[in-house]
Amino acid sequence: MHLTCLAIVLSTLAASPTAPVPDGGKASPGRSQCEAYLATHDVAVAAELRALAKAPEDALMAIVSDTKAEGLIRSRAVAALRLVPTVGVRVFLGKLVSDKAKATDATDRLIVRRAAVTLGWMAVGVDTVEQLAALFDNDDAEVRLDAAIALGLTRAATAAKFLRRQLAVEQSPRVREQIDRQLRTLGEAAAEPDKAHSPPVREPPMRSGW
Repeated sequence: MHLTCLAIVLSTLAASPTAPVPDGGKASPGRSQCEAYLATHDVAVAAELRALAKAPEDALMAIVSDTKAEGLIRSRAVAALRLVPTVGVRVFLGKLVSDKAKATDATDRLIVRRAAVTLGWMAVGVDTVEQLAALFDNDDAEVRLDAAIALGLTRAATAAKFLRRQLAVEQSPRVREQIDRQLRTLGEAAAEPDKAHSPPVREPPMRSGW
């Protein structure tokens, strides 16, 4: 009798579909390898990430989304997303910037700053410029400074409008200086129409700890 009941239970379990693992992004393939890599690499290398995960962007986004992960690792993962500029990554970064535009937590501010610069490198349309400009509403001067850098990196014609608007009200000397620098960069780019159809040469922002 007992053996018959056990056989029925085992056969029922075998026939049941495997339940999905509730990971919240934590079980993304290659995530643990990428996380260990970022713990020792401030600046990631695309080839090394691809050697760790078939789709490194999924692993990186999972790390960024995990609020229990170390803040520094999450911020490095955000910066590393610039190496995998897929549509999904752009949407992810845009949403992250929008959601954290007025962040007050130190870790959230660090993450949104790196997300902004990463998104600026990708330079993807008017929506991107507006998302980045929303960071000027943040109380932290470092967030506003990186927003200015990111807007300059987009090389978008509409970026200058938001930079000038912020310059008129900005109180931080460092942020004002950065805005002025980006406006001059955009002005120089606009003065060279023969280069308008070639990919812009983007110099790394004058900041440390990227």
